[in-house]
Amino acid sequence: MQNYFTHSRTPSLDDLAPNDCHAAWTRAVQTLEKTFDLSISNPTKVGLPQVTATLEDLQTAMNAHYEASPQGLRVTRDAISEFYGGTADPERIQLFASTSEAIGALIKLFCQPGDEVVTCVPTYPLLDCLTSLECVRLLEVPLQDCAGLWTVDLWALDKTCTPNTRLMIAVSPNNPTGHCIPKAEMQKLVDFCAERRIALIIDEVFASYRLNTDPDLTAQPAAAYADKGIVISLSGLSKVCGQPQHKLGWGVFGGAPALVEEAMQRLQFITDSTLSVSGWVQRISPHFIQKRHVFVEPCMARMRANLDFLRSYATHDDIQWRVDDVDGGWSVVVRLPGWADDEAIAAKLAADGVRVFPGAFFGYRANQPALVLSLITPENDFALGVSRMAERLKDYL
Repeated sequence: MQNYFTHSRTPSLDDLAPNDCHAAWTRAVQTLEKTFDLSISNPTKVGLPQVTATLEDLQTAMNAHYEASPQGLRVTRDAISEFYGGTADPERIQLFASTSEAIGALIKLFCQPGDEVVTCVPTYPLLDCLTSLECVRLLEVPLQDCAGLWTVDLWALDKTCTPNTRLMIAVSPNNPTGHCIPKAEMQKLVDFCAERRIALIIDEVFASYRLNTDPDLTAQPAAAYADKGIVISLSGLSKVCGQPQHKLGWGVFGGAPALVEEAMQRLQFITDSTLSVSGWVQRISPHFIQKRHVFVEPCMARMRANLDFLRSYATHDDIQWRVDDVDGGWSVVVRLPGWADDEAIAAKLAADGVRVFPGAFFGYRANQPALVLSLITPENDFALGVSRMAERLKDYL
């Protein structure tokens, strides 16, 4: 009997089944009186203020004449340029429905099926899905880790890339490590990719949530400062305004002018085939971007409070874990002793009513066991959840 899905790009149903951590958490929510989700990253569900627009502005945006624009409306691109302090040229900004859609479109732009995309791990595991759906191979290069300080291993990157490597994706601030790429390291990445004709994507969705103000860290958008090759900085309303429900992302292009011009013309052939960005969202987004402080400021205050609490707890004499440094982003990493199994521990914690992510989900190696927590968790839940986690870890470790 013919299988309709023999040629499907989706995983098998076995691979789509819930893992042990998810199953344990589902049972805990159903049976325990109180549970603490320390992994929550949905900004609309953590009690933070939401950015809004007036009813008049919403009606104006929704009732405006439709204007098909493969690059995106100029009024929206101007607002994004202002968000970056004018460093991003509106003519070098491309709108997408999300950063995930942007990565898919950029893979189509630079790659044929069977080509390679390279990234550095640990990082958010969504790239596995996006690359497999586009029929390209994902190459992973471990970041160099020195007591929680991360750097790109250019030697390993050089040994990993092949003539079929067309695209590199880096994340700054990284999810989940929280590290940002310094200016000198970013320039080395730009040079490396330009020399090998590899396009460079910098995912900067968490750039508005910098906890480290060191001027040596790369300014945003990184693409605006690139003078060679092709560099694209990605961001969007999901993190900039805490609004994942209003689907708008963007890419800022930089590098050699002739290459950038050709890339954007080719990309608009791709975006014109779907025109996926809603017209009303484009028109209302300048209002959202202008009022982003309504969400960003209390979000930053919560992140700092939660991080301070976690660091304070980690100073207790009987603690066998430590907290990594965080430059920015919504995550913080708790490092476990090298012999620990973070997936098994995360499943045990879930069964005990504390949900965290194991580092293995993000590409932490077996000798780097870690737990990943969300800094935007409501403060009271975070404090109670961390306290329960710490007590349970005494038994597990």
